[in-house]
Amino acid sequence: MVPFSDPDAAYAPAAVLERRARALGDEGALRRAQLIQADVLCRKGKHTASGQLIREINEWATEHGHRHLMARSHRLLSVFFDFIGDVPSAWEHAVPAVELLDDTMSERMRADHLFGLGQVLVRTGAWDAARERYRAALQLADGLDDIPLRVKILNNLAWLEDDAGDTHQSMEIAKRMQAFAQQHGVTLDAACLDTIANAQLNLGLYAEAEATLRPILDDKHLSSRPIEGLGEALNTAAGAQRLQGHMADAAATVDRCIELCTTRGMIAIRVEALEERARLFAAQGLFQRAYEQYIEVHEEDGALRAAQREANARTLQAVFETTEARREGERFRQLSLRDALTGLRNRRHVDTELPLLLARSREDGAPLAIGLVDLDHFKEVNDRFSHAVGDKVLVRISGILAAATAESGWAARMGGEEFLLVFPGLNLADAFQRCEDVRRAIESVHWDEAMAGEVVTASIGFTMLQRGRTSQAALFGQADRNLYAAKHQGRNRVVSDLA
Repeated sequence: MVPFSDPDAAYAPAAVLERRARALGDEGALRRAQLIQADVLCRKGKHTASGQLIREINEWATEHGHRHLMARSHRLLSVFFDFIGDVPSAWEHAVPAVELLDDTMSERMRADHLFGLGQVLVRTGAWDAARERYRAALQLADGLDDIPLRVKILNNLAWLEDDAGDTHQSMEIAKRMQAFAQQHGVTLDAACLDTIANAQLNLGLYAEAEATLRPILDDKHLSSRPIEGLGEALNTAAGAQRLQGHMADAAATVDRCIELCTTRGMIAIRVEALEERARLFAAQGLFQRAYEQYIEVHEEDGALRAAQREANARTLQAVFETTEARREGERFRQLSLRDALTGLRNRRHVDTELPLLLARSREDGAPLAIGLVDLDHFKEVNDRFSHAVGDKVLVRISGILAAATAESGWAARMGGEEFLLVFPGLNLADAFQRCEDVRRAIESVHWDEAMAGEVVTASIGFTMLQRGRTSQAALFGQADRNLYAAKHQGRNRVVSDLA
């Protein structure tokens, strides 16, 4: 049950153990062996079969109080939901995967579970919390003879700092990873090389970035390499060549990247490569071709999102189709209450759940606060940078809102660029401060690529349940008036009608 790095070597022994456990009638050992197999299936891309098995094991472990299996199955369910893009569900499983750890479980397992929680926190934009988990995992890994784990954590930590806007810190960690790998005779894979090159690129070290990726560029047999990070590395190399003015080399590299992505099914990276090709056209003054390429990027990105949603829905249906009808119906009802783009709750959830919260608060006198969030001048983002960029902004900001409500409450997308924060049980000062923290976090985001140097801000109308203001309509009406006041007073502020 110790997390492992070689899935091909793990499957056959696990299958043998399952047969032995079945013959002995030892269901606990049987489930442990099955979970190892499910882990392998997940890593090999067989997510439907893996998800079905992990869910069954998690239910059995919960029913029988098997703490070890509960922890591991929650960890793997978090990986499953993260893969299909359901970040809230990934979070819901990553947290108990850590909470269920105890002193009987190995340091390797503890490090892996902390690392998994850090990955999900990154998805929500909770940089400080993610950084804390990654560093705790790294501290545990430093005491283990597990070099691949330490490289993996350092790689993710470097990307975290890049996402958080600290390019210099990202570079320092990337150098540390590189030195560690050299010290232990480890050849860095494409994903790790791309991390280093991306940090160099952001610091203007274009020739160095290309040199870092030279092992990928010079490899005539990329089809034999593991897929992870390969397309991204080629795309980064093309960008480095373009920024040096080596247009012919950049064109050849981006064509190679697109061909690789097409043949190996890396659709999302193909979209990024098409966008790099558009930048290349623009850098050469071929603005009509750049425009046409951006149109293709937008169309393929939209088609990709639709295809991913359909594929994920089929995966979820297959995973949960064996559950009794009531539980299946509840699961899909929950999916219908999520916004497809951001993963936040949607207006339907608000109209279903908020009246219940209001009724409960009126009954027991508990406080209930809301913040109506509207992004300032968001139409300009879509008009200037494209709707695809606007969608990325919405997803990033949704992560900030999800992190702000992770401990108590929830966030919803009401439509367009308008969101709702709901804080049950928080007093006036704490709830208002949460809204102010959200406003500051949004203003502080360092955007990259087309949005580099831009600042996105938000106005928030804050209010609380009060005597004479007990209905959803009355609460929204007051929050909307406060939001209007925030806009009228200059935007990028939180306005409340309460002292």
